Amino acid sequence: MLATPESFRRRAIFPLAIALLVAACSTAAPSQEASAAPSSGSASASEPSPSESSLPTPAPSGFGFSDEGVIGYYESRGFVCDELQPSATAAGYFFQGCQMQDSNGRTLAIGLVTDPSGDLADGYASVQGAAGETILAPTDALDHLSGFLGAMLGAERGTSLLEWLAGHLGDAYAQTTIDILTVATYSQSETDHSRLYLELANQDYIGAPVPSTP
Repeated sequence: MLATPESFRRRAIFPLAIALLVAACSTAAPSQEASAAPSSGSASASEPSPSESSLPTPAPSGFGFSDEGVIGYYESRGFVCDELQPSATAAGYFFQGCQMQDSNGRTLAIGLVTDPSGDLADGYASVQGAAGETILAPTDALDHLSGFLGAMLGAERGTSLLEWLAGHLGDAYAQTTIDILTVATYSQSETDHSRLYLELANQDYIGAPVPSTP
């Protein structure tokens, strides 16, 4: 499994939901489903973002595009994706993760969660530092994470969050909202800043029940 975008439900992001969970994210390569802020840096990313014309019709769950469109965009950029699988933390939901290594040896990852109707419900992007890079500079994660905003929200809505992302990337945890979505950026943990994340989730996903244990 490539990564873990269900961090909204696995980490201390929503205390009420987290109180029901005991699973924690892996520090090296998070298990199944899933934070970041440059001290100074441009809010405009150099990494190309998908344009409205490059992805299918927006999904009705708060996100700009369908999961197939987002996955297809990242596959076209060289990401390798896992097969769709049941979500580990939200009953009836499904998860798919993708990743690639950049020219600096850093691992770029995304993960998407879809609801029982097949609509996007949660998505994350992360950058893991190269071997020996125990602290990832927020500026080194900004391109990938800001590009993910465009991939998930569309150019106009994604751009509206760039200043917030640039101001909080590298924080242990920071949260905001856009329309019906909750958006967070965070580090692997309060003491581990080798991996930085951006995550977006709608309220249906955040409130979904945990899968029952067999």
